[in-house]
Amino acid sequence: MSEAHSPWKLGTYWYDKESVSLMQLKEAGIAYIELNLDNYIPPEEGLTPAMRTRYRQAVDAAGKAGIEIWSVHLPFGNPWDISTPDDAERLAIIEAHTRVMDWARDWGAQVTVIHPSFEPIPDAQRERRLKLASASVSELSERARLRGLKLAVEDLPRSCLGRNSAEIAALIGDAPDAVVCCDTNHLLTEKPEAFIRFLGNRIGTLHLSDYDGVDERHWLPGRGIVNWAEVLQALIDSGYGGPFMFEADYKDPHELVQCYQSLMKLVSDARTP
Repeated sequence: MSEAHSPWKLGTYWYDKESVSLMQLKEAGIAYIELNLDNYIPPEEGLTPAMRTRYRQAVDAAGKAGIEIWSVHLPFGNPWDISTPDDAERLAIIEAHTRVMDWARDWGAQVTVIHPSFEPIPDAQRERRLKLASASVSELSERARLRGLKLAVEDLPRSCLGRNSAEIAALIGDAPDAVVCCDTNHLLTEKPEAFIRFLGNRIGTLHLSDYDGVDERHWLPGRGIVNWAEVLQALIDSGYGGPFMFEADYKDPHELVQCYQSLMKLVSDARTP
């Protein structure tokens, strides 16, 4: 790895109900978190002053631990689906996401990650839903820009929108400021390294974990089928400079650090004559 890319600073997803504390993450060597919020509940329940205070306490705790909020994962589920065919509902959902982006800006985040749909998406509706989601991404990306944020559209599995690089490219095609969140365990029909090479410098953040190729598993890298040497080389070649952000299940944050060190050795070994 060149000096510019080695090492990427370590990050992981985190939810304020996790059993692992922010201080434990910091002591293990984690520099960034992606703050996850409550999902599936409607905005009228998720955007209350009490919820905002709860999340603010988590942000303050991260600051005290010396951990930066790199990204905030916007809520997902049917009540937050930016591809919904009902125009009035979709506009209300855009407004709800915008309120969360206001919070993310105040928390010092750089990126807000969004799911382009929920599921199932029937084949007969897919083309229309892609167009609606693309319009929503364009609007939300501009709102993010005005708040000093990047909107990152995440690839998703199964029947969800954004299940391959072509769909992600269509979703961000009219949103020049939008970036992509590459989730390596959501790509069920395309290799992650091919996805990264196709989208290149539009990759703005990561969700790194392994899987069996059948469905998402969120395993630690090395347990599944992902060719990590190829994925890492594709990230280097694309110029990715954000955190090495895990979204994998673990019990001890030192597992993440050890996994990261093993992955970096793959690249080092590949470049040793």
